[in-house]
Amino acid sequence: MKISCIHILFFLGVLWPIYSFSMELTLAQAVKKALENNSEVQLANLELDIKNSEVKRQIASYIPMFSLDSSYISSKDDPDSSDMKTKNQNYQAGIVQKLPLGGELSLSANYGRSDYSAYQSEYTGYRLGSGFAVESYTDTMDVDARDNYYTGINLFYRQSLLKDGIFGPIFAPIRESRLIRDIQKRAVDYSKNNLIKLVETTFYQTALRQKEKEIYQEILKINKQLLKDLKLKQSLGMIPEIDVMSAQIKENEAKEFVLSSMALLETSVKTLKILLNTEENIKVISQFQLDIMSEDLKSLIALAMESNRELAQLNKSLQKEELLTAVAKNRYLPQVDFYAGMERKDQGSSINKANDFEETEYKAGVIFIYPFYPVDPKENYLQAQKKLHQVKIQLMKTRLRITNEINMLYNQIKLVEKKISVQARQLTTLKERMNLALNAFKERLIDLNIVYDIQDDRISGEQKYFYYLFEYKSLRSSIKELIGECIRDLRTHSKTYP
Repeated sequence: MKISCIHILFFLGVLWPIYSFSMELTLAQAVKKALENNSEVQLANLELDIKNSEVKRQIASYIPMFSLDSSYISSKDDPDSSDMKTKNQNYQAGIVQKLPLGGELSLSANYGRSDYSAYQSEYTGYRLGSGFAVESYTDTMDVDARDNYYTGINLFYRQSLLKDGIFGPIFAPIRESRLIRDIQKRAVDYSKNNLIKLVETTFYQTALRQKEKEIYQEILKINKQLLKDLKLKQSLGMIPEIDVMSAQIKENEAKEFVLSSMALLETSVKTLKILLNTEENIKVISQFQLDIMSEDLKSLIALAMESNRELAQLNKSLQKEELLTAVAKNRYLPQVDFYAGMERKDQGSSINKANDFEETEYKAGVIFIYPFYPVDPKENYLQAQKKLHQVKIQLMKTRLRITNEINMLYNQIKLVEKKISVQARQLTTLKERMNLALNAFKERLIDLNIVYDIQDDRISGEQKYFYYLFEYKSLRSSIKELIGECIRDLRTHSKTYP
């Protein structure tokens, strides 16, 4: 297939920006940038902040509540029948505390003062004066002001014996909000794990594309030099023109491979830029080395059962449903409340006389409430039991799926390790064979077609080797995600192949 110079220049012009790198990243730097910039992780973190706020709101219900109240009332009787005027002042302070066993304790103190007073009253009458004359007179009467003080202390306790009481779930709203927050934490971790897996896979895919481009550029360089040598020999009449034409075709094919690899590299870089949420042009820095796992299959499965983010999230969901089932069962019980109170009070004409608290009143009782036909709480309880059973089945199913996936990935990784080892030795042989073929062709010991066949074998060998490496890295990322180790590297030792 022949490609014109115009087409080559066009593709180079379109794809040139990927070589104007403004950011070079290692895998660790790419993961860090993705975790900082990815919008899904940011949204998950915001949701976690909301859940943390809900926990604080539920805890706030157990903070003591203080109250302070004051009042002043002034009243005057009907002036047609009485001139009395009353002034009342009242001050009250109290505290209410919810208790963890389902009770509530309140304490309040009361102080008041009443002032009674009257205006001056005038009375008009008639009496016999001197000479038995009738004369009128006016008399006045003062009413003394009287003060009355009263004080009181009231202690009251109410305890739910069944519903939300000592036999019911303690701190249920707080525990539920904490479990929901923990579920969201696991969701954040799960989101990060998935993102890291995608970044790792795309990172190594980009590294593969970069390596492919380098291989094809090296092959293009070899073909250019070969074509140059053939043209020189053809000008001296040492070889036929058909060999020069074959070399030109091979050079054009090599150029096409370079352009194709550049297009694939650009696609991979774009995917990585989306994951990193950046517009900068990226070049990945990777040695493309093989890291042999030290864990055996049994250890990997045990790690997954302990650290897998999806299982951790389901375990928290199971705890939440167990709590909700306990609450629903609690609501199905009858309502039995016990209450007890004590009030001490006194009153007198002075504050000192009102502080003796001579009057004491005690009260206690039990309140029993139960609906005649409790359909709603019963159905809520049955529904909660079914949801709990659903989560248990889902947890069991997820454990089995993860175990099977790890088993499959482990076997695939071991198989790919063997392929890489074999292909690495094969690639060394192919490179040596290519060098020998070029030298032999220069000495006219072999035909040009043999050189091209050996070149095709080397290209195929290079492709296989790096595709095996990419497959291995992808499998490793998948198994790291399953055992919850995407953020922390597996305990491995490295072995670099040629």
